[in-house]
Amino acid sequence: MGLRRRSCIMTETNLFISKATQRNWDKLKNDGKDRLTRRANKSRSQRIITPEGYVMAGSLPRFVEELRDTTYPINDLIFSLCASYVEHNKVNEANKQRFFEEYTHYQRLGLEVPRQILKNRQDDWIGFIYQSLTAEGHRILKGLYYTKPVIVNEMLSDIRMLSGEKFLDPCCGSGIFLLKVQHAQLEQLYGIDNDPLAVMIAKANLMVRYNESSVYPQIYQMDFLLHAASALGDLRFDYIVTNPPWGTEKGKLHASEVIQSKENASLFFTESFKFLKQNGIQHFLLPTSMMKIKVHADFRHFVTHETRMETLKCYCERFKGVFTDFISLKVSRKPTFGSQSYKVYGINNEVSKKEFVPSEDDFCAIPMLNDRDEAIISKVERMRHDDLSHSQWALGIITGNNAKVLKDRPRKGLEPIFTGKDITKYGLKKASRYIKYNRADFQQCAKDEFYRAKEKLVYKFVSSRLCFTYDDKQRLFLNSANILIPEIDGMSIKTVLAFLNSELFNFLYAKRFNDIKILKGNLSSLPFPKITSEQDQQFSALVDRALSGDKDAQDEIDERIFSLYEFTPDEIDLTTE
Repeated sequence: MGLRRRSCIMTETNLFISKATQRNWDKLKNDGKDRLTRRANKSRSQRIITPEGYVMAGSLPRFVEELRDTTYPINDLIFSLCASYVEHNKVNEANKQRFFEEYTHYQRLGLEVPRQILKNRQDDWIGFIYQSLTAEGHRILKGLYYTKPVIVNEMLSDIRMLSGEKFLDPCCGSGIFLLKVQHAQLEQLYGIDNDPLAVMIAKANLMVRYNESSVYPQIYQMDFLLHAASALGDLRFDYIVTNPPWGTEKGKLHASEVIQSKENASLFFTESFKFLKQNGIQHFLLPTSMMKIKVHADFRHFVTHETRMETLKCYCERFKGVFTDFISLKVSRKPTFGSQSYKVYGINNEVSKKEFVPSEDDFCAIPMLNDRDEAIISKVERMRHDDLSHSQWALGIITGNNAKVLKDRPRKGLEPIFTGKDITKYGLKKASRYIKYNRADFQQCAKDEFYRAKEKLVYKFVSSRLCFTYDDKQRLFLNSANILIPEIDGMSIKTVLAFLNSELFNFLYAKRFNDIKILKGNLSSLPFPKITSEQDQQFSALVDRALSGDKDAQDEIDERIFSLYEFTPDEIDLTTE
């Protein structure tokens, strides 16, 4: 199944819309700027996004709110926080003096920072404040999305710095990767960033983390892509680990013989690899689109022909305010002979080992997207309002011995139990198995409240397509079927069912995930739009018809969902791929 977009244009602000939509805007004399600001053109946004999961300090959120109410210049504010941090934690006197001399152009403010915050030497709490005071638009334009410590720790987990080894973060921000490297000395750590405030924070963080060291932090403010070669000279590194900026900056395209797309993440990756020692390790956090979209074929060609892949991990979570999934890609500069072997970590850390002769066509197990697919997915993502991440989930019953527990015929004391194979789109086949429901007899069993819920959705677990149905009869299911009690803002359970069974959501799932299992993590990331109460009632009524066996109702559901996203009939192809 595929979607075909025929008549599409790009607006001046780079929003992908149909010609039909443009005609409507022209009729209404609407240039779409309001809609662009609300949906796609977030680079204009002044919204402040507080980074979740970055620092877990009890009084820090309250302190951030107090700072938001002030009118202090951000430069002086961040310097004052760094100064208080350095002074409170008894940093080497010579380093402290050098730090203050370096930043004499900033004014020290009379801030009172809570002692509980100042004594926190493990977390990048000043970086948290900087992010919390920076507008969303500025962060998008710069590609700045700081990395959660849990992901940083995962990426650094197998690094044990030995004497003489060197570690580089070529776009270090406020220094979270450098701060979390284990068994390192300050002289082994190098960082580069073009943001002067981030560089200042990184220096303060490292001085406090290594407060007895006489080495001044080797953090440099520069454009790595333009000046790394002259600045680093002959330095080579055993480890290069980072989360680079994603996207491109207009008017600031860096020349590269390898990367024609001018994608920042690709450029950082290839330029960094030049500074990697033989047998060194390079580990980057990247958008999943790097693995899929045609325009990034140059990056995939470089990875498969110039590096040795070690691991590829797929994440189902996202950075707050960003709609793309991401991966971590670890490569090495090691000799490659014949086929390579590397590990692919999927959702829930499921791991498989891949053997391949380097070829960009066999780069990884993630399905490739063409420009049309990417445009469709981007349009759906722009209307994201909610997802299933806060819904309730449960597994079907695991009996531990189906042959003994399940019966082929009904009799007193038994009730029907259904398998994944019994589930159809909006339907349930007649039960062929029966069971005595006694929780103590089962190997694993969800709470009664899930099986006996007034309303629930159930779906096939092993399937290449989304296949959901509705149950209000408190029926039992085996573990080849899973249970979902959705919580989506503004949608009834039946409307959620309509979206999950729709051709559009099946398209999204097929394009974003490559698995024969329908996984909770994947489902949780699907984007649901905001709809009106009237639309909710209409979808719910159509689902009632579909549940009664009306096939026309299923077609009408698909048509309404495509219309909701402004896909016109001539833009849609429902043929099977």
